[in-house]
Amino acid sequence: MSKANQDSIGVIGAGAWGTALSCLLVEKNPFVQLWAFEEQTVKDINGNRENNVFLPGIQIPETVQPFLEIKKVVQDCKILVVVTPVQKTRFLIQKLKTVLTPEHRFVLAGKGIEISSSCLLSEMFEEELGTSENVAILSGPTFALEVAQKKPTAAVVASSNAKLVKLVQDLMHSPRFRLYRSNDVKGVQLAGAVKNVLAIAAGIAEGMQLGLNARAALICRGLAEMTRLGVKMGGQPETFSGMAGLGDLILTGTGSLSRNHELGVRISQGISPEDLFKNQLTVTEGAATSISLQKLSRDHQMEMPICEAVYQILHQGLAPRDALIQLLERQIPESEMRDWNQISSPT
Repeated sequence: MSKANQDSIGVIGAGAWGTALSCLLVEKNPFVQLWAFEEQTVKDINGNRENNVFLPGIQIPETVQPFLEIKKVVQDCKILVVVTPVQKTRFLIQKLKTVLTPEHRFVLAGKGIEISSSCLLSEMFEEELGTSENVAILSGPTFALEVAQKKPTAAVVASSNAKLVKLVQDLMHSPRFRLYRSNDVKGVQLAGAVKNVLAIAAGIAEGMQLGLNARAALICRGLAEMTRLGVKMGGQPETFSGMAGLGDLILTGTGSLSRNHELGVRISQGISPEDLFKNQLTVTEGAATSISLQKLSRDHQMEMPICEAVYQILHQGLAPRDALIQLLERQIPESEMRDWNQISSPT
């Protein structure tokens, strides 16, 4: 094995976020191997040092090496940053079992919940590989383009393994990418997953021109939904008011660079979800996660009216205006603090 391979970090997935993370990682680490599913992406990066489809306009350093052979990347690199679509991740783990070893460490940068099992990413790894001690979660308010442009960003890394958290900080933290520590693996993942569904709702509201007051109310009530479910499932309440929760929700609920937000805007313009899903090049995780959340909220007997409305719009044909009427005609609310009292003192 060459010196380059000994020191390499592998990034699995060459979409916008995977490409941006490769550019970030190479600032402190001598070599990054980037696996791409698409042959054209490898050709573009090798040819003009740019990911023309997923992150155009960003020059990719020469020390980021693109590959089509995923098993080569896994065999060469003992630290793997996994940035694949959540619904395809379990299949990927199963495919790679023959080349994965106990020495591998995983940084999971996706945000979502598997539809078939309601599993979070860390739970998939635990089920398939028998442990989650070698898994860390990267989350927070991080638009790929701004990270690649080296604009100031803050995020959070969570793991039950304190040494792994410190290792990830050492690999990624910089003055322009501040990385906070957490041990709330479940809460950080749930926050990132739920905020994608809420971002779709915010996009729908924006496209319907409901105004800034409505957007603020949606973010606030969406945060309450996220926190209720997250705490019920074992997350720490403070996680949801931090980078992974409120921070990411504000970003994707208001920012035009969010794919989930853009999906909501386009649905509000009368384009059917089916047509949007059929023609999209990139994955909007919130669409699949809305299915998982609908099941989880019922299993845990938690009211999540905003997320439920998104589910009905995306998967049951409910018109956005009818969903709005349903939300506005719900029973007169009691004290706002009732939700937070339930969170802090679960029954």
